[in-house]
Amino acid sequence: MDATCTRIAHLSDVHMLDTRSSRARASWSMGHRFLSFGRPLDAAERCRKLAHALSVARRAGTHHVVISGDLTEIGAPGEFECLAESLHDSGFAPGRITLVPGNHDLYTSPDGWKKALDGPLAAFRATSASARQEIVECAGVRLLPIDVTHHQPVTRSAGCVSGKTLDVLRRCAADPRLDDRPLVVVQHHPPFVRKTRALHWIDGLIGATHLMALLGAFRHLFVLHGHLHHIVNRSLGCGVDRIFGATAVVDDRDVARVRLYDVSSRHFAAAGVVTN
Repeated sequence: MDATCTRIAHLSDVHMLDTRSSRARASWSMGHRFLSFGRPLDAAERCRKLAHALSVARRAGTHHVVISGDLTEIGAPGEFECLAESLHDSGFAPGRITLVPGNHDLYTSPDGWKKALDGPLAAFRATSASARQEIVECAGVRLLPIDVTHHQPVTRSAGCVSGKTLDVLRRCAADPRLDDRPLVVVQHHPPFVRKTRALHWIDGLIGATHLMALLGAFRHLFVLHGHLHHIVNRSLGCGVDRIFGATAVVDDRDVARVRLYDVSSRHFAAAGVVTN
């Protein structure tokens, strides 16, 4: 890595469980069982996976960590508390971590994310998605973390980018004082339209067409996202990848997978996936 580069580590979809809940040792709610279908409801193991991924990121010389949503399984207060404990134990200062919520983080309460930022995640609020919707300067990189979640039943997993958020993105992207470096939007859902109208309504990002139009208009605008649980590299016709998705921490087995990006001056580029 060039000494002038800033290295970003991208994690996503942690799906943290509450290790202190009696449900960790007994029965889980129907919501947990539905959302974790096919995955063991092992709270300690999910904590271990996040700790492992953060350790790998630290050894890779990461300057800043981005975790792009679905931080918890169902957005329960105890899950946010366990997430906060893992982040504080990571060796990264809170100012070097950016968090955005995913659809899972609002299943328990429509204000679950706000309560988490006011409570256990307060130390990370300044660099994470909040009502301020402001650019965050992190290690020389301009990040714009946004909240594209809304409260919905566990049977739906869509996101929504509001008109207000689109106005903020448009204003920031068009500001000539901010076009000298990459402007990196961090959100949970991918910004592109899904394959069918039904799938898009259930699991896509409402307002995606407007966000894609902004990406087409401003070449210094990039998006980091999660939700799909696999690597995404997508260009917009100019030959340069501008949309990047990461794998899911919850799906890691014995090997952590941490996506890296190197940022310098006007350049933003994927730098591979580092494992153990």
